[in-house]
Amino acid sequence: MFDLDFLRTCTAGFGRMTDEAQAVLRQTVSLAQRPDGLFPDRGGQGDLYYTLFGLCLAYISGATVERDACARTLEHAAPADLVHRAALAHSRNLLKLMKLPRTIRKMPFPAPALDFPDLPDAAFPQGDRYSPYSCFLRNDTATDLSAYRLPDGLYSNLKGASEYGVAATSAALCLHPDETTAAALAGLQDPDGTFPGGDLLSTAVSLYALHRTGHAARYDVCGFLSGCFRPTGLFAAVPADPFGDLEYTVYGLLAMGATA
Repeated sequence: MFDLDFLRTCTAGFGRMTDEAQAVLRQTVSLAQRPDGLFPDRGGQGDLYYTLFGLCLAYISGATVERDACARTLEHAAPADLVHRAALAHSRNLLKLMKLPRTIRKMPFPAPALDFPDLPDAAFPQGDRYSPYSCFLRNDTATDLSAYRLPDGLYSNLKGASEYGVAATSAALCLHPDETTAAALAGLQDPDGTFPGGDLLSTAVSLYALHRTGHAARYDVCGFLSGCFRPTGLFAAVPADPFGDLEYTVYGLLAMGATA
């Protein structure tokens, strides 16, 4: 849900980086863009999903990117699954937002509710168009998620399942703020700052969901984030991963901003 609150949180995280790290990140983002305007996945192929994160980083950092080339390529894109369809819609909105002066960008710019009735169920995560993650990608705050809610307030990825999912819980908390869910999610944080899964994605989305609902994390995450930071200005998924990428860099900035 790439609304202004999400972007402001990432921007706050970017502001915590040193001037040198900010400059390196800007250069890395600019150089990553392909001639067709897309941004590459970890294999070097242009990808709509990674393009969303590349544009997000360009918006946050002020990196110079070819917006017109990107817009031309996106004009002809027609992905067949929810993740890439939502990435396309949010990328187009980011391109519009990037045309505005920075003073105007602070004005409300809500993410639209996305509806893709033409997509089959198989095109949605877990094959379920009403799961917490699917609803989060579509910015659907109207759907009742109680069928995915466990007795302790956490949420599952699957209807009627007994095991919680960190991403599902974070998505549900963003869509439907709830004190019980927030407390249960906060209780999952480990002393090293990470959340179950131990990676930057799980940790960042959990911290952001808590931040969005006005709850503070129990433990400091700075050591973990430092371990994920790379000389390219990018963040890796885990400290043991030698390479950073665009997606996890957004998560790194999100985590930094959510704990500022």
